[in-house]
Amino acid sequence: MNGENVMEENQIVQGVEMENTEIRYIRTESNGTGYTEAGGQPQKKHGRIMLVVLASILVLLAAGAASVAYVLRPPKGYGDYTVQMQQYYVEYSDEYNYWDVLTIEYPEIEGIDEEQQDVINEMMYDAAMDRTNYWHFEPDDYVKELQEDYSLFCSDVECMVKYHSQYLLSLYYAETYAPASPVWYVSMTKRGVNVDLLTGEQYELSDIIQLEPEFIEFWAGRANEHYDGFFGEEDEDRELLLAWFLKEDEEWNEYYDFKPYFYVTDDKEFIIGIAVDPKFIDAHEPQEDFYEIRCDAQELEVFKMESEFWEKYDLSEPAGNVAECTELQSNLWLGDMGGIWEYWEEKGDLFAH
Repeated sequence: MNGENVMEENQIVQGVEMENTEIRYIRTESNGTGYTEAGGQPQKKHGRIMLVVLASILVLLAAGAASVAYVLRPPKGYGDYTVQMQQYYVEYSDEYNYWDVLTIEYPEIEGIDEEQQDVINEMMYDAAMDRTNYWHFEPDDYVKELQEDYSLFCSDVECMVKYHSQYLLSLYYAETYAPASPVWYVSMTKRGVNVDLLTGEQYELSDIIQLEPEFIEFWAGRANEHYDGFFGEEDEDRELLLAWFLKEDEEWNEYYDFKPYFYVTDDKEFIIGIAVDPKFIDAHEPQEDFYEIRCDAQELEVFKMESEFWEKYDLSEPAGNVAECTELQSNLWLGDMGGIWEYWEEKGDLFAH
């Protein structure tokens, strides 16, 4: 057998014709080596295909990454909106068997999505009317019975918008009120409201912070510095306080509304507090029914819940503006000029806990 025949037997020659083209190539498979050798022109054709495929994959990956980034980052938010302060004002209406004097400040926002605007405005108004609704406008059977002996219901609410960004609105209400009559039935309370301008959602303290023993230890330690050790140091003191924050103390819940709250200050610090609003009345000197601490975001890092609030808080920058109420009335009984303050200052018992 000559060399030419051996080469013919050891080689398989296959011709391939590409569709819609005149390109023709020869692929030779060697039985001896198992390697494939291809002509130069077809190899370039495969190279172009691979480059096109690779480029397509990179484009898809880039588009996917951009989509993920868009989903993770909140939309632009609102830069130009106004929070206009308003006041609900009543002085001795004829609707009740007792006198009523109400000066209740509340905010109204305009310049954002109309649907969210309506939701947020209703939310902020309801928060302003909280104690007035309980003791005056929406009484339960217990309060209805008390109202038979009312001589006066009086409430004064101050509202402060502390932080406003393209995403978040944070504010507090400080309320002084007196069921039955002023002087001997004056209480002071506080509450915070934090809303997402994009969704209309209200963030409660339990939405952003894990209300657990470690947080209570931190909060009580800071509060005791300000309130002269009022919250104690024992384990049972911490358990009771945690039950207050969780609203799980059935015995105490019968007599008090426990309302944890927070709000953000203009320098992005946090005020975290709890209001202990009585559901009954008894004669006492004017007293504050709330307790609060100030801290920064770094101190809260270990207690954070997974919440959109934190992402929007981190990205927030000051936006919008607040317009003061142009006709803010002073409360006849509980305002700065109210005679009850002078009376109690002379007695030396003002703001006792």
